[in-house]
This record gives sequence, C-alpha cells and structure tokens, in this order.
Amino acid sequence: MNPLKAKLAAGGILAGIWQDIPSAQVTGTLAIAGFDFVILDCEHGGWDFAALDAAITACEDGGAAPIVRAPGADAFFIQRVLDLGADGVVVPQIADADAAARAVAMAHFAPLGTRGYNPYTKGGHYGMPPQPKLARGYAFTGVLVESPAAAEHLPAIVALPNLDLVYLGVFDYSVALGIPGRVDDPRVQAFVESATRIARAAGKAVGTTAMNRAQTERLTKLGVNVLLYGADTWLIGKAAQEGLAMLAEFRR
Repeated sequence: MNPLKAKLAAGGILAGIWQDIPSAQVTGTLAIAGFDFVILDCEHGGWDFAALDAAITACEDGGAAPIVRAPGADAFFIQRVLDLGADGVVVPQIADADAAARAVAMAHFAPLGTRGYNPYTKGGHYGMPPQPKLARGYAFTGVLVESPAAAEHLPAIVALPNLDLVYLGVFDYSVALGIPGRVDDPRVQAFVESATRIARAAGKAVGTTAMNRAQTERLTKLGVNVLLYGADTWLIGKAAQEGLAMLAEFRR
C-alpha cells in the first residue's frame, strides 16, 4: 500500500514540504530531516527528468515519499514521473470535476484510469518482483483547488472515487480575491473552513500550507491532515535570516 495512504488511513497527519530547487542533495536533506513526503514542484521549480530521477531516489533513500507536482494535467508528464518511481502526483489549476477526473485518471492503469503500463521501468522495479508501485490504485493522487470559481465545483470534485487529496491553494486564492499573499484574510480562511468540511466529509485528505504554530493549530482543528511547511527556498532564506540576526551584534 502507498505509505501516505496507509498513514492517513491510520488517522495520521502528514507533514511535507514543497521543493523548487532541482537538487537531489536538497531532496535528501529534507527527507532525512523527517518529512513524510517531499513534493518536487514542476509547476514552479526548474526540474528536468534527469533531476527528478535523482531526487526521487534521494527521497526514498531518506525515508520520505516522493510526490511530484505536475506542470498541469499532462498525461505524458504524469506517466513519466510515475515510471521514474514517484509515489504520486498532484495536479494544479483544476477548474472543475471533469478536469479533476481526467487528471486522476492519468495516474492510474485501466480500469481505473488511462495511464500506460510498462513493468520494466524504475517504478516497476525494472521488471523484477516485488513491484508494489504497479499495484492497482497505488498512486497517491491529488488536485489543487485554487480559486473561488474552482471552489464552487468542490462537492463534485471530492465525489471522485480515486482522488486522495484536495490541496487548497491559498496563495492563488488570495490573488484571485485581489489580496495577494494575505492568506490569513477572513475570506481566504472561510474558503479553507468550507473546503475542508466538504472534502473531509467525502473521505478525502485535505492539505494546505502551515507556516507557523498558530496556522497549524487552526488548520488541524478544522480537520486539515496534510500540512506543507512552506518550500525549500523559503526554509533556506528563513534560516539564513535567523542566523544573521543572531550574529548581528557581533558584526562590526
């Protein structure tokens, strides 16, 4: 069984991080740090397939599940990263239930979906058993709901049987409202509350960013069970600023 699905089924709360920097060493560092998963971000990051291949291996070696954010609902891309051994995909810019259904189908073999089957890939353990990632329904599949227009379709989206995760894109949602970055605005928080209630009632996991303790407490009380601690770039910058602040009094 997919490790993320198993943890969620046991009632756990997952912790992950977005990775934009196309570096397997960064991936390995984040995985060894203890995250349940790392999302290799191919919508905003500078990844190519060779970098993804190395990062997926580094993620697994570090004990985390490798997940890839596709640049969009691209069947070729989704098949390639799953063949490289990714444990799942999340697909951005989902407008409605039809778009979500197509994206989810791309991650699964028939009869659940439309993904091509090749048992001789890295994801297929090069044709040699065991081949857990080729099991029916293995791939962890998520979609991003990122706008008021898409949120209107959420009841139909969460009715999809093979969808595992609804990720609430609060930053894009804030942009759509004309308040970019203001994710604590009451209107954004109302979206998070309503969407979480709808998705969890349908048995789906709900994810979003949790950048500090206050946000984490609020989100987990609502029922959000997949928490993303920002991104690698933000984490490096934040740590650098904290270090410089500590050194400031000694610098002349």
